[in-house]
Amino acid sequence: MTLKIEALSATSEKGKLNGEWMVVVNEGERAFNLEGCSIAVSRGGKSKARVAHTLKAGLIVQPQERCRLITGSSGRSSHGQAPEEEGIRNFHLYLKAPYLDKPGLTVKLMNRQHEICRATFDPETERGVT
Repeated sequence: MTLKIEALSATSEKGKLNGEWMVVVNEGERAFNLEGCSIAVSRGGKSKARVAHTLKAGLIVQPQERCRLITGSSGRSSHGQAPEEEGIRNFHLYLKAPYLDKPGLTVKLMNRQHEICRATFDPETERGVT
């Protein structure tokens, strides 16, 4: 796999969607185009994953690049301030509701039926993943 979900963060305040995000890193040697890929979530290992969002054109992750996929909107102050960190590019998803609501949730990046990468949400760890 060339993509990896490096970190997950749930929002601490209701409605502050810019506090919910995931960091993906391209560990490969080529750029990775996420157009048409989806973010799917499931509870437990056997439940069917539901698609939280399908990515549109415009997100290409370069080799060794880190990109933060932020749930909220960059233009809505009600969504709160998006985190800024050197070396990580922010990409807003413009969703209307959070998808990281409980520990143990499995988050997957999918290309149609093919799983690209996955992580399990654990808010007790430093990066939020196990």
